[in-house]
Amino acid sequence: MPTDTTVGTLLKAQDRHPYRPAHVHVLAHKPGFKTLINQTYVDETDYLTSDVQFGVTKALIGTLEKHSAPHPTDGEVGEWFSLTHTLTLEPGESRLPIPPIK
Repeated sequence: MPTDTTVGTLLKAQDRHPYRPAHVHVLAHKPGFKTLINQTYVDETDYLTSDVQFGVTKALIGTLEKHSAPHPTDGEVGEWFSLTHTLTLEPGESRLPIPPIK
């Protein structure tokens, strides 16, 4: 979050930080289901309970797991991480959003 704007002034007046917790943006698209766009947050990360955008809910928190065994498809890559989160899709029309920038 920019701190050199009016938003930064408001955050300072509220004694709040400008940070977001670690997250991944997700677009889930499957024929026969409504398209879902969300953010999946990493459990046990900084700012999870004090997100500047108030975007974190329990339903959006995934589980990060560190692995030291070889990656199942890429082999020996050293330590690697997986983020597990269950998405629930509603039945309906499946359509992809049109990007604003072409």
